[in-house]
Amino acid sequence: MNIINELYNSKEHMPDLQIKEVYFGMNKIFVINIQSVSSSEQSNNFILNYLSDRSLFKNEIFSSLKKDICNYIPSISFIEIKESDVFNYLFNGFTILIYKNEIIAFETKALLDRSISEPSSEPTIKGPKDSFNENYNTNIGLIRKRIKDKNLYMNELTLGSKTNTKICIMYMNDIVDKDLLNDTINKIKEIKTDKILDTYYIKELINHENKSIFPTIKSTEKPDTIAKSLTEGKICILSENSNNVLIIPTFFVDYFYNDEDNYQKSFFTYFVKYIRILALYITIFAPAIYLSLTTYDQQMLPTDLLINFSLQRSNVPFPAIVELLILMITFEILYEADALTPTSRGTSLSILGALVLGDAAVSAGIVSPIMVIVVALTAISSIFFSYQDFQSFIRLYRYLIMILSCILGMIGILFGFIFLITNLCSIKSFGKPFLITFSPIIHKNKKELIKNGLLTQNTNKGDI
Repeated sequence: MNIINELYNSKEHMPDLQIKEVYFGMNKIFVINIQSVSSSEQSNNFILNYLSDRSLFKNEIFSSLKKDICNYIPSISFIEIKESDVFNYLFNGFTILIYKNEIIAFETKALLDRSISEPSSEPTIKGPKDSFNENYNTNIGLIRKRIKDKNLYMNELTLGSKTNTKICIMYMNDIVDKDLLNDTINKIKEIKTDKILDTYYIKELINHENKSIFPTIKSTEKPDTIAKSLTEGKICILSENSNNVLIIPTFFVDYFYNDEDNYQKSFFTYFVKYIRILALYITIFAPAIYLSLTTYDQQMLPTDLLINFSLQRSNVPFPAIVELLILMITFEILYEADALTPTSRGTSLSILGALVLGDAAVSAGIVSPIMVIVVALTAISSIFFSYQDFQSFIRLYRYLIMILSCILGMIGILFGFIFLITNLCSIKSFGKPFLITFSPIIHKNKKELIKNGLLTQNTNKGDI
């Protein structure tokens, strides 16, 4: 067979490629695997030991390799393949058996993935503490463990001409919106790229309709979040070698929901959600409002408070906008440094930034104490939103509204707010309004929707 010659030629530049010939009289079986991704123990126990028992001493030949394996080898993880698929299966950890014109692929993958651990980017107090890892089958198993329903459908695709990455589109067939499903599948099939190394590659390539900075596709590393999303009629996308799963579609209200809300009393859940909404307004508008009140609209402040602000800023040589930018840029640097710093050094960085730099800047007269309070309140309010793409949206609009307030005062803030709301209302997430439940308002089962997350969406088909 041509594939045999091609495999032997490949050994020159693939030192981990193993080819073993097992003779049976005048015939022979080729046993082939790639040592770095295949388990030698499994190959020996399931394949080579069996072939050894069927040695020439019994003078036996195979009538059909597939039939013989099916009857005698204690495993169901094998498949008959074509010559063109041999390398793909080898790279995926399979051991290949070639006998005459038959090619059988045996699954003997090595354990190259980390074990199931607690989520690192989404800390959990009361809920399940398992998270996805980089193993494709493990991730599917964590979802199946939670949803034991025959309507849980999976559609597998392969993307990336170089990486040949396996992608799984998962959905509840009796709940999902079929138009949404077909639209999602068609967008994924249209992806033409050399590499798919993570689900984030897919996210960037299928999100063409959303030209704004608002994230309309969310990702998570928590299986319980994915299980909840599936039972709400959403579509989830898994990828090999990725511990994050995409959720389609995602709406604005989804970013105010936390899985911990499922384990709290209803009253406290409502209270926390309104606190998160307030925190969003604070983190976007607080610096701009302070800048406007101290620069343009001073008449809106009580006289005593205005005098207090003026006394604090009397030794600061910079205008308020420069003072604010110094602190905000310092915060951005600390934010990015903290994200890239090992956990063991994060505490030292926080102490240095919060205590040393903040206190030294005030003592040196570079910034005023009230400005430090405003920036600190802004930073603390943004912690409610840990999702990175949503943080990017917050940061960009914060600076945009700061500039408008510097030019037009409170009128500029009003223009910024109108622009923000108009932009949100114009966005669609896979054909659905991004502000769903806010605009348009959904009356059907609205109370239940709000209870389950300031809504994501109803579990009945057609409500998303």
